[in-house]
Amino acid sequence: MNSTFDPACEQCRYFKSGDALTGNCHRFPPVFAGDSSPRETHHWRYPSVSIHGWCGEFLPLPSAQISSMGVTI
Repeated sequence: MNSTFDPACEQCRYFKSGDALTGNCHRFPPVFAGDSSPRETHHWRYPSVSIHGWCGEFLPLPSAQISSMGVTI
């Protein structure tokens, strides 16, 4: 690739950080994740992704949010 960084979820516009190594992808609406307890009939969740992951839907953050040290939000 000819860019200055490899596209990764951490630098994607759709990524929402969860912790130091993972987050959620908000590219598409949340998906049904099943019923995990009798008190809850359903869960809708965004997919969990690694900060180092990447996919064909990658859209870089606006250039003002990407620094030489990484992402600044």
